[in-house]
Amino acid sequence: MEILRFVLMVLIGGFIGWITNKVAIKLLFRPVNPIKILFVTFQGVFPKRKDQMAVSLAETIEKELLSKEVIFSKILSEENLREAKAKIKVALYEKILEIIPSMIKMFMSNIDELIQNFIDKDGDKLFDEMIEKFEEIGFENLNIQDIVKERIDSLDFVEFEKIIFGLMNKELKHIEIIGLFLGMIIGVIQFGINYFL
Repeated sequence: MEILRFVLMVLIGGFIGWITNKVAIKLLFRPVNPIKILFVTFQGVFPKRKDQMAVSLAETIEKELLSKEVIFSKILSEENLREAKAKIKVALYEKILEIIPSMIKMFMSNIDELIQNFIDKDGDKLFDEMIEKFEEIGFENLNIQDIVKERIDSLDFVEFEKIIFGLMNKELKHIEIIGLFLGMIIGVIQFGINYFL
């Protein structure tokens, strides 16, 4: 009889621990919209604190992960600039040749060479000035916090929930299993207390 009581207490404790953690995880996201029961309003933690989370997450991302400097250093790396410069020089050469009337080309047989020399001589300077302006305008207008906050504000919480559960499925299952084992341990402790008292 005592063994059956012990097993029941352990199973009930485990079930309560497991279901408690499962419900707690669900309550992070649900209900999405506030539900009022008597005098108490219920809403998931994430949907309720969406605005504060958006601001906090946006600040963290900009300060710790993705600053303007990081973005521009990746975009304007030496390798990227070298490749872009070469492509722009070719495009510039072709465009200038295209707009020069054929009559001028007839009279100036070395026009191709003149254009190429001009681009080789002044192309780098023009390109560097363009990049400098691009960086200046980019730094003035790029606001990572606003972009992240805007993306979070537009996020559908059902989709957000799917993303989180997709990314952290194993970890969330572990939390449920920890609840199960803690509940079972509590069941053992309760049985011990009842048995010895």
